[in-house]
Amino acid sequence: MAKTFERQGFRARVGPIPFLGAATLSQTGMSFVQQGIVVMGVFFAQLYNLTLAQMGLVTTALSLGVTTSMVVMGAVADRIGPRRLLFFGTGIMALLSLGLLKVSGFVALLILLYALGAALAVAPASGTKAVFTAFQDRPRGLVMGIRQTGVPLGALLAASLLPRLVRGFGFHTVFWVFFVELLVVGWTFSAVMRPHLRLPQTLPAHRGRNWSVLEGIWRPALIAVLLVSGQYLLLGFSLSDLHQVHHVGLADAGLVVAAAQLGGGVGRILTGTISDRLGGSKTLVLVGCAATGAVMSWVVAALPVSVPILLLAVIWFFFGAGAVGWNALTMTWAGESVPPEHSGFAMSSVGTAAFLGSAIFPPLFGAFVDTTHHFNWGWGFLGILLAMTGILIWRFGRGSTQSAQTPLSGAGS
Repeated sequence: MAKTFERQGFRARVGPIPFLGAATLSQTGMSFVQQGIVVMGVFFAQLYNLTLAQMGLVTTALSLGVTTSMVVMGAVADRIGPRRLLFFGTGIMALLSLGLLKVSGFVALLILLYALGAALAVAPASGTKAVFTAFQDRPRGLVMGIRQTGVPLGALLAASLLPRLVRGFGFHTVFWVFFVELLVVGWTFSAVMRPHLRLPQTLPAHRGRNWSVLEGIWRPALIAVLLVSGQYLLLGFSLSDLHQVHHVGLADAGLVVAAAQLGGGVGRILTGTISDRLGGSKTLVLVGCAATGAVMSWVVAALPVSVPILLLAVIWFFFGAGAVGWNALTMTWAGESVPPEHSGFAMSSVGTAAFLGSAIFPPLFGAFVDTTHHFNWGWGFLGILLAMTGILIWRFGRGSTQSAQTPLSGAGS
């Protein structure tokens, strides 16, 4: 097996480091838009006079678009290659982001956000396939983790910049920024990919048996649905909680949320590194993410009203490390569970599952808080959900010792 960042035999037009940099930049640009709209939910709420449950629908519409599109995009990436998919898809998602300049009415907004989400699925579907293929026969945990840091990094930039951008230049300026950066980062990454080479169809044999692709996907997909609850509730409701409960200004609250996304980025790199050091084992690392997210959920639930801003940033940093740091491992787990020619479909399926969870949990959380009138009950329930998910991961990990089809210690990672 080649070293992770060895230039010889690397499947791209540039070396591993610049390729991974372009991949991360592409994912950051997509996340800046997708999660930036989630961050701006509070501004949409003010513009359209929304309840918290309705504000959650802003996230739901966008996430449903990604959810219904990502598996298709992953299959397209397997067939025509990530390079062509990303090149043409970038133009579509950039144009749809400009459509937010003209939309009027809450229903029309939800429809356009759904279409934008469907287009944005191009970036993760093509990016994961491109990185997974380029780093074939190399340890993948770290590189997939680095690429996936683009998600919290984009959210970090959105949380720290967008509230100030809206305040200084107006709400509509944001959508011009989305348009330009999507074109730049998407076309830059597609330029450094090699043309697609179709792989011969193969079927994996595990202990004398052939397994279908779906059998290798459902466990990481289920875990992704559950773990993403922490990621999107943290992102979607922290601004409101900090502003309403702890009386933090929106600009400063954005910096606290940015600290959470920074923690998520650090968490993704650390989890990938630890997984590689453990020979590709993912069980303990994923359990650690779930446990950290659960504990920090309970910490946030128990906070008094008056908390120093610096302490809030530290708490949200560790909250983000647990609630956001898991993503790359579930996608790698799925990609290594199927034949290489189906890896794009498998990883996109897990991404779809995650976005399905991101569509389900925010409106439920918002309705729960609307009903109880307390954010702390919502955060407490999130902690219970994440703790139960950690137990489920552990059970899956124990089962993997009995079946090679559950590669929580997958080969090639």
